[in-house]
Amino acid sequence: SSAPVLAEVDFKEYFGVVSDSLGTECSQNIREASQALDELLKTPEGVKKVRQMFNLCDTFDGTDTLNVAYFIYDLLESIASTVQYNMGIDNICRIMNDPSGGTPLQRYATQHGYLGTKRDDCHDVQYTDLVKSLNDTSPRGEGMRQWTYQTCTEFGYFMSTNAKDCLFGHNIPVHYYTQQCIDVFGPQITAQTIQKAVDTTNSYYGGRQPNVTNVVFPNGSLDPWHALSVLHDLNNSTKAVVISGSGHCDDMDYWDDEIQSLKDAHNLITNELQEFLK
Repeated sequence: SSAPVLAEVDFKEYFGVVSDSLGTECSQNIREASQALDELLKTPEGVKKVRQMFNLCDTFDGTDTLNVAYFIYDLLESIASTVQYNMGIDNICRIMNDPSGGTPLQRYATQHGYLGTKRDDCHDVQYTDLVKSLNDTSPRGEGMRQWTYQTCTEFGYFMSTNAKDCLFGHNIPVHYYTQQCIDVFGPQITAQTIQKAVDTTNSYYGGRQPNVTNVVFPNGSLDPWHALSVLHDLNNSTKAVVISGSGHCDDMDYWDDEIQSLKDAHNLITNELQEFLK
């Protein structure tokens, strides 16, 4: 569900949906935590506090923008993934909205399992480790290299923090992703080739207006990917449904206790399929 049919280089809308799905109070607390973190990262004294708070190794000095982006992404990814799959949003917000947990930044560290915990091994944040993992072509790979190649050569979908009010600060630009494309797949990939590939994809498939019939586009309202999907009926045989309170791929399974909006979506899909087969 929430199939992204519009290819886009700067997918800044992703974190906007994450914010909406978390709710006003929770999002604002994360936003304040991110702002405080961004400020600390501007000075050596602040970086030292960040290392202590998030158990980072001394090699992290805050001067390498790719390392900073990798660190910020590592923090936000767990929250974004939780929202996307609608698995534990309440747990995140319970911590972030509890004033007894200290400042929003302290709660943010607690949310990620750092504050108040002692670990023998520090967390070594190195962008080069990400590149190394994406260069792994062994069978044990989990598909991230392949997916990254698709984003570099077809889709974009670079989840930046470029939106003005992004709840995760502003340390993850599109460049963070385009640099991965170059470092993993070679200098023949550039920002220009990526934009051209995205334009070609949209021209070929039609973006949000694909020329299709007999299709249902289900979308989870909580799922950030719905921002690039078809949200309105395209014609009499191509319907779209936004499933309130639903996450990524929820419509692809059935539960005895599923919410009413999901039941309604399943009924719509079933009815449409019956029409297609007549």
